[in-house]
Amino acid sequence: MALPRLTFVLLAAAILGVAVPAVFLAASWSGHYFFGSTFDLCLWPTSIMLMATENHGRDLFANSVLVVSVLANVVYYSLIASLLWCVLRIGRAALARVRTRKV
Repeated sequence: MALPRLTFVLLAAAILGVAVPAVFLAASWSGHYFFGSTFDLCLWPTSIMLMATENHGRDLFANSVLVVSVLANVVYYSLIASLLWCVLRIGRAALARVRTRKV
């Protein structure tokens, strides 16, 4: 099975980098507040930046910190996905080389 192209992996990681915070924000705005849990920090690691908006409500500063946090999450997911893709590609090349080597 062939590995997906790097552009597809980066696009999928960017979509996940936006979708994960969107799910957490939708859940917290609907009354299910669970920020601060370790599960939240594992899936949305840049949510720690939201501490800067503690008493600001939803003004321009709070919204800009939220946007920067989501964009940082996109960059983080893309970096992790590209590193994982590179490791898998190197592993597949090494495995193919071992298979073709004659004993």
